[in-house]
Amino acid sequence: MGPIDPLDTQIIYDMIAHAITDGKAENTLVICWPAEPIVSLGYFQEVDKDIDLEFCRENDIMITRRVIGGGGVYLDDGQMFYQLISRIDSPVVPKDINAYYRKFLQAPVETYRDMGIEADFKPVNDIQADGKKISGNGAGDVEDARILTGNLIFTFNYDMMTKVLKVPSEKFRDKIAQSLRERMGTIEGLVGSLPDREETKKNLIRHFQETLDIQLVSGELSDYERKKMGEMRPRYLSDEWLFWRSGRKFKDARTVRISATTFVGTADYKAPGGLIRVTVEDVEDKIKDIVLSGDFFMLPHDALGKIESLLVGVKTSESDLRERIERIYAEIGIDSPGVTPEDIAKTIMLALEEK
Repeated sequence: MGPIDPLDTQIIYDMIAHAITDGKAENTLVICWPAEPIVSLGYFQEVDKDIDLEFCRENDIMITRRVIGGGGVYLDDGQMFYQLISRIDSPVVPKDINAYYRKFLQAPVETYRDMGIEADFKPVNDIQADGKKISGNGAGDVEDARILTGNLIFTFNYDMMTKVLKVPSEKFRDKIAQSLRERMGTIEGLVGSLPDREETKKNLIRHFQETLDIQLVSGELSDYERKKMGEMRPRYLSDEWLFWRSGRKFKDARTVRISATTFVGTADYKAPGGLIRVTVEDVEDKIKDIVLSGDFFMLPHDALGKIESLLVGVKTSESDLRERIERIYAEIGIDSPGVTPEDIAKTIMLALEEK
């Protein structure tokens, strides 16, 4: 599709997932990039804690939440996005998320190698070269479809990326900027020039056909799909969607004893699969309310909300929490690469450690 409306880059794969579920679309590969910059927030993140809303508003940068996990990221036309949407029960789609990433990311790996870049798949969901991450990828399930989104990074605006993130101090922002440059690579930086986009797109399509052993047929959005995108657009522009994981109901509490039996605390914990953030209310040594968020990935789509609701009433001891979360994982069939029930239980206990 080439350059398109920035919000459409985030709506389109969600829309196709619903269309596949409704029997109105086939398994689909979309190639596109935003015509103008946009900040895309991960599904499980809290926008007011992760994104500098004031900076984005002052600089007229659109912010939206995507329907899959991961961290907030600044997107522009320096990147080419591939979005694969397919039925979960499709014979070419591995059920295990690790096997899924390994299979579906082989095509962009080969596309990078066509450019002379020694790219390799790095579990769980990265592509690396020369010790640097050169592609960001994420997956999620929506109804009967599984979505993969990822990018080929031609150029990247490191400075703007650090400016749209909410950080505790400018010194910390400088550290993030330095870390980004050290750990994230671009095609221009690795090759010294920019390849032809049309040729790159053709190579990417060819490699998806070869690695998945399928024949792709060029197509356009149907009338049904265009109408569906129009219907979904107001949601992606709404505050309800942007702030839906906000912990505001806790009145921005940090670590506060409300009374002799009531305590509210917050904590962040960096698990191998991403940041976990917890805001929890403890009443008489049991969870009364809890908000979980972060930049991790989790399947199925609604698993985090179910964990929150099923933790209400659980005793706030690490063993009780871990046992309950492990049971929830087993009952729902949760898959969260690099994030374990033990990690979540540990984060809750960190939020309550000063109780």
